[in-house]
Amino acid sequence: MLLDSLIVAAYFVAVFAAGALLARRLARRAAASDFITGGRTFTWKQTGLTLLAFAVDPTYMGMAGVGFLWGMYLSQWIGVHIWLTSWVAAMFLVPIYWRTRIVTTPEYLEQRFNPQCRALFSVLMAAILVIILTSAMYLGGLLVTTLLGWPLWLSVGVIAVVCTFYVIVGGLRTVLTLDVYQGVFLLATVLVVTWRVLSRVGGLRGLAALDVPGNAGVPIGSMVPPMDTDLYSTTLFAGPAILVWATVAGLSWIACNFGMVQRLLASRSERDAQKSLLFLAVLANIACFATFAVGAAMRSLYPDIMADKAFMKVMLEMFPHGMRGLLVAGMMAALLSSADGLLTASSTLITQDIYLRFLRPGASEAQVKTVTRALEVVAMVLALCLIPVAISRESAVTFVQEFFGDLMGVVVALYLVGVFSRRATARAAFFVMITAIALAVGMHIGSSMNFAYRGALSFAYAVAATLVLSRFERPPAAAQLTNLTVHTLEDVQGPWVGLHAWPGLWKWALTIAAGWFAFTAAWEWYGRTH
Repeated sequence: MLLDSLIVAAYFVAVFAAGALLARRLARRAAASDFITGGRTFTWKQTGLTLLAFAVDPTYMGMAGVGFLWGMYLSQWIGVHIWLTSWVAAMFLVPIYWRTRIVTTPEYLEQRFNPQCRALFSVLMAAILVIILTSAMYLGGLLVTTLLGWPLWLSVGVIAVVCTFYVIVGGLRTVLTLDVYQGVFLLATVLVVTWRVLSRVGGLRGLAALDVPGNAGVPIGSMVPPMDTDLYSTTLFAGPAILVWATVAGLSWIACNFGMVQRLLASRSERDAQKSLLFLAVLANIACFATFAVGAAMRSLYPDIMADKAFMKVMLEMFPHGMRGLLVAGMMAALLSSADGLLTASSTLITQDIYLRFLRPGASEAQVKTVTRALEVVAMVLALCLIPVAISRESAVTFVQEFFGDLMGVVVALYLVGVFSRRATARAAFFVMITAIALAVGMHIGSSMNFAYRGALSFAYAVAATLVLSRFERPPAAAQLTNLTVHTLEDVQGPWVGLHAWPGLWKWALTIAAGWFAFTAAWEWYGRTH
C-alpha cells in the first residue's frame, strides 16, 4: 500500500512540475490568444491523442460497469463514431469551423442565427461540462480512496489542486501538450488491465464465446445488440436506440461539444483536424472495447460484485503492489486529461460567449486571461460542491446519458439545420431551441420513456419545426451565410466540402467502416462456433 501511494504521489508531483515548466517555456514564445486557442500547431496524431484524453476519463470505470451489466454489444454504441459521426464531422463541420475561425462552438450559432442562440447554448454547454467534471472528480477520488486508502476529501483535493494549477498557469496550450502524453499513458493502462482480466477467461477467444446472459438477455460475449423497440424499455442502447439516438448524441459530442472542437481547432491545418477525427474514432473504439471487455469478463468471473467496481477489482486483486500504483497513475492521467479539458472548455465558453460578447466587448487580452482563470476556479469549486449529488446517484454514466437525452439532440439539430439549410432563420431557431428543450425535459419528468427515444424525438421535432417555421419568414441574405453552410463556402462548392482539404477522406471513411462491420461479423461467427 505504501509503495502504491508513493508512486501515485510521485505522479502528481511530476504532472505538477511538468505543468509549471511547460507553462513557463510556452509563455516565452506564445501569443496571449494561445491561452485559449492552443496555438493551432498540433499534428493529426497529437490532436487525436488530445481528443482521446479528453473523451476518456475515470467514467470508463463506469463503462466497464455497464459492460458488466449488459455485455459486449455496447461496443456498437461507440461504433457509430467509426461508421458515421467522425466522417460526417470531418466532411461537413470541420471545413465550416475552419473558415469561420470560431473560438467556441456557440459562436457559430450566433454567426448563423443570432446572439440569443449563442448565449443560451453557452450556458447549457457550460453546465453540462461542469456536471461531467463533477462526475470525473468524484470517480477519480473514489479510485484513489479505494485502492490506496486515502480519505475521499484528500483524494479529490489533491486532484483538484494539481489540475487547476497547471490549467490556470499554462492555459490550453499547456493542457494540450500534457494531454498528448497522458493520452498514451491512459490507453496503455486500459489495455494492460484488459489483458490481465482476459487471461482469466481464455483471451479474446474465451470472451467471444461467453454465453452468460446479460441484463438484456443477450450473451455478454455477443456484439449484436437486442432489437428492443419498446419506447419505455429499460435496456441500455438496444439496436433501434443505437440507430436513432447514439448517432445523434455521438455527433453532438464529437462536433458540437466545445471541449472536443476546441482541440480540433488547435490543429495546424484543416486536413490535420479531419484526420484526427478518424484517428480518434479508431482509438476510442479500441479503448471502449477494452473496458467493455473488462466488465463482461468480470461478469463471468465474479457475477455477484457491484458492477461499478468491476474495473477497480481487477486492479486491486490481479496486480501486485507497485504495478497497482502505476495503474492508478494511468487512470489519474485519464482524469486529469478530462478534467483539464472540462475546466478550460467551461471557462472559455463563458469568457468568450458571455463576458466578451455582452459584458465587456473591448476587454484586453490580459483581462481575458484573468477572467478565464477566475472562471476556471469557479468551475472547479462548483464541481466540488456538486460531488455530494454525484455520490447520491446510482450510476454516473447513466445520469450523464439521461442529461444528454434532454439537451444534446436539440443542440445538434440546430447545427445540422444551420449547416445544410440556407433557408433556416434566426427567430425560428431560437424559438425551437427553447420549446424543444422544454419538450425533452417535460417527457423526462412526465414519463418513463427511454432517454434514447426521448432524445431522438426532441431531435426530430427540432429539425422539422425549424424548417417549417422558417418558411413563414424572409430567408437570410446570401451575404449573411458566407462560410456558414456547405452551400456557401467561398472557396469550395458543396455539399462534399471536406474533400477539398483531404480528397482521400471518403476512402478512409469507407475503409474503417467496412473494417468495423467485418470485425463484428467475424467476432460473432467465431464466438458462436467455438
